[in-house]
Amino acid sequence: MGLVNYGLRERYEQRKKRGDKLAEIKNVIDLESLRPLLKDLFTKNTEQGGRPNYDEILMVKILFLQSIYNIVEESMETEIYANIRFVNFLD
Repeated sequence: MGLVNYGLRERYEQRKKRGDKLAEIKNVIDLESLRPLLKDLFTKNTEQGGRPNYDEILMVKILFLQSIYNIVEESMETEIYANIRFVNFLD
């Protein structure tokens, strides 16, 4: 584990002591069970080049965060990097 990862983990552990509802949600809801359903909704053939697809579960988690925290799409990337609870929730 690198120094940065260690620092982030320590920071999250301090935050977790004050309560983290997202961690509780993450442990209660099995989003992986949605993967087969989501795989059929979107396919993009990247054999001819282009960026690889984002993980389906990651996208559902991001949409979930946007909806419960009322974050506009343009600000979501900044919020993900700024909020340690978001980082933990998104793995």
